Amino acid sequence: MVYSRAVSAMHWAVAPAMMGTVGSVLAAQQAEGPRKGELMHLHKSLGLLTGMLVVPRLAIKLSSKLPPAVHGPAWEQMAGAVSHNVMYVWMVLMPATGIAMGYYGGKGLPFFSTTFAGAETPNGGVAKQAFWMHKQAGIYGKYLIPLHLAGTAKHLVIDRNNILKRINPFSFASSA
Repeated sequence: MVYSRAVSAMHWAVAPAMMGTVGSVLAAQQAEGPRKGELMHLHKSLGLLTGMLVVPRLAIKLSSKLPPAVHGPAWEQMAGAVSHNVMYVWMVLMPATGIAMGYYGGKGLPFFSTTFAGAETPNGGVAKQAFWMHKQAGIYGKYLIPLHLAGTAKHLVIDRNNILKRINPFSFASSA
């Protein structure tokens, strides 16, 4: 069985936005001067885009019949379930805290060539708490994408199991 086309399409829509968000902030951490600001603008824009995409992604996934876990040892199935659940929490937490920082900090939310207004009356306490949560989750969460890719590579190379067929939105196999 495979994931539904809707679940698969949302997976592939969110993935580049998430990777770009993480990649741009990692690059910004190494940059100086105007380049650092440009990369942070890109990070915030891609983060907001990720947040916009995660809401329908979650709704579609929660309302879809999912295929059973890939056959394998119990520890591997548990590791896969835990890592996927942590990834979903992170996909919600990071945009939510980033949005809260921008909105309650009063500066607004940059989105590519525009900016959505922040709170008329900023709330520094909420913005500060959101910043702390965002920073902490970002320290560890940036490893979730490489972990996800490593798991995929393990299935493909070691197990010789093309699990990408399960998440291919163009697959013609029976969908869930």
